[in-house]
Amino acid sequence: MVVKVNDDVSFRFGTLIHGWAEWTQDPIGEGYSQNFFLRRVRFFVAGSIARDVTFFFQTDNPRLGNAGTAGAKTINSGFLVQDAFGEWKFAGDTSMIDVGLFYTPQSRSVLTGSANGLSFDSPTFAQQQVGPLGGSAGRDVGVQLKGYLLGDRLEYRAGAFDGRRNPATPAGAGSRNSLRASGRIQYEFFDTEKGYTYVGTNRGVKKILAVGAWGDTQGDYRGYGADVAADIPIGKDAVTAEGDYLFYDGGNELITIVGNVPTPVLPKADVLFTHAGYYFHAVELQPFVRYERLAFREERFQAGDQQRYAVGFNWYVFGQNLKVTPFYERIVPKVKPATAAVKNTNHFGVQLQFYYF
Repeated sequence: MVVKVNDDVSFRFGTLIHGWAEWTQDPIGEGYSQNFFLRRVRFFVAGSIARDVTFFFQTDNPRLGNAGTAGAKTINSGFLVQDAFGEWKFAGDTSMIDVGLFYTPQSRSVLTGSANGLSFDSPTFAQQQVGPLGGSAGRDVGVQLKGYLLGDRLEYRAGAFDGRRNPATPAGAGSRNSLRASGRIQYEFFDTEKGYTYVGTNRGVKKILAVGAWGDTQGDYRGYGADVAADIPIGKDAVTAEGDYLFYDGGNELITIVGNVPTPVLPKADVLFTHAGYYFHAVELQPFVRYERLAFREERFQAGDQQRYAVGFNWYVFGQNLKVTPFYERIVPKVKPATAAVKNTNHFGVQLQFYYF
């Protein structure tokens, strides 16, 4: 729904609901935890408040009603401000400034909109830095310069954010540490993409081949990566594929003491996320495959290494407005837990998407 006040002022409202039915295998008892819950419940409003000045505001109640594997049902996950920022295009699309709470420049897989992703959910391991740096689902509070150059084919994002704020000590006040700095650059070879988030699959409407790279730092914490995405029409069908590589190193910025031993909160880790699918226009189906890997570089953390293999399909009943996504995922840890009956476990689910914007 769009409300137009005048030529410069307008408002647009929308909602996103992801209902999940989920079965997660227990490696100890080999049975399955069963849950119905709302993976996302979002309300958003976007608009223009002056010429070249826009805003975006989004709420979320994530995993509402989920009992997980612990059996503690969360019927009220709390009101969460997911995004809240304003944008001023002071030099057209070549230069704009964002201020507020929004995605930091990072991996394309994280910057893809939840309503139009290819596979069933956001990447499992692609946001290792969020907790240690005090982020919120990939977002942080800050200011960012963004723009499009070379005929809109080259996108850049560069910003300064709060990141981790050091606590007060007897020596003085907290929050005196350096700010977080993040940047991303992406080049489009065919059609161009603009906006806050990327589209995970265009279902044959656009021809996309994009390569990107990003970096993230605060103190001696480092995160960086590269990604490539292709979304190529084949007649009225389309093939979609993406691959993301990410590296994280918390350095001495993110250290805790465990048994008198300094231990990284964010150990050095390599992350790989890939998925691919094919859209059949005639039947509105899109089968997909997905692979993820988390690998720690230090031997003492490698018991936490894990791989995940998944398959599923999207059925576009009414486009993105009503979409059904059944999926199966095989979870493969490097090490079998000592009390576990099985090492590798299964994860089944069905997602129903209700979306309007």
